Amino acid sequence: MKIKDIIATPLSSPNLDTEASDSSQDDVVVEVVTDEGIVGIGETDAPPTVVKAFIDMPSSHDTSVSLKRLLLGEDPLQIERLWNKMYQGTLMAGRRGLGIHAIGAIDMALWDIAGKYYDKPVWKLLGGAQKENATPYASLLTLQNPDDVERKELKRRVDVAKRKSFKVYKLEELVNSKKRDFELVKAAREAVGEDSELMVDAYYCWPNFSTALERCRELEQFHLYFIETPIHVDDVEGLRKLCDALDMKVATGEWLTTRYEFMDIIDRGKVDVAQPDIGRVGGLSEARKIADFAKSRGVMVVPHCWKTGIGIAASLHFCIATSNCPYFEFLVKELAVSRLRKDLIKKEFPIKDGCIEPPETPGLGIELDRKVMEKYEMKKR
Repeated sequence: MKIKDIIATPLSSPNLDTEASDSSQDDVVVEVVTDEGIVGIGETDAPPTVVKAFIDMPSSHDTSVSLKRLLLGEDPLQIERLWNKMYQGTLMAGRRGLGIHAIGAIDMALWDIAGKYYDKPVWKLLGGAQKENATPYASLLTLQNPDDVERKELKRRVDVAKRKSFKVYKLEELVNSKKRDFELVKAAREAVGEDSELMVDAYYCWPNFSTALERCRELEQFHLYFIETPIHVDDVEGLRKLCDALDMKVATGEWLTTRYEFMDIIDRGKVDVAQPDIGRVGGLSEARKIADFAKSRGVMVVPHCWKTGIGIAASLHFCIATSNCPYFEFLVKELAVSRLRKDLIKKEFPIKDGCIEPPETPGLGIELDRKVMEKYEMKKR
């Protein structure tokens, strides 16, 4: 079996709000096509047209090679070798950031191909189930309305998630307004109840370690499972001091690429929870290496995912096969604004009593709705 083509399709929901903190509004679906008719599907959370350009670009020299050129004619089942080939072939421009995002989407698709070829779900190829089921947490979307409206809307969103059987929740997002943020976290705890796990995404809103420490200590009374991205991820020393000072866990990593950046925030930053985004970080291959390193340091891994059902499927398989991964992020379809989050995948995995059982469908176990792709393809709008 050989790779015959790589197709990157940029998509965008109608009425794209470029000021919104919602990266599910657009997407780039990457399909790796083989000469045996097996097609693998992947995606990444990055500017769609730029990812496509990185995959399709003309080659420049030996460390600036088109990803498509690097892979055409290759055996798609040699995933580790192909990851290294892509990494080495794009070192000049791609060793961090967007180049790794593009590699991540392709890597995700290669694992999907492998599962379909061997007639096994991806989690089995990743080493098998490390738990009976996987637990998604419900991301409750960004709230930036006046206080009274926010509290009502927050309660509505929690109620929707509860009806979908979620047991774990995350509040999105704080804005560095001391009174507003405190009251909103308090309202979130009241809405989900004392028996449910609650996480809070600060979304880098605090400018430095001292402000973050003050605000986090005020929020510790709400028994948060973790505080996410309290300060900028590049402030590794600030992360270390914050983790040392707080009783609650600190989580970060959604913006990072490759195991090397995660080694830095784990060993130097002392973070409690690493949050690789499967597509951004370099795919399932790289996420697995990060999980293994984190486990050796006693650190948990909770994947970030704010995209479509493709990334959610990859996160699900990763969670099932990873012993130090207690939860994974799940953008609740019924709460999403994005038509891509709602409609791109034909059928999602059922949630029962807060958990998803290991799927038995080969590969990632998802099917694209081609009509939706055609409708929202960027070049046609």
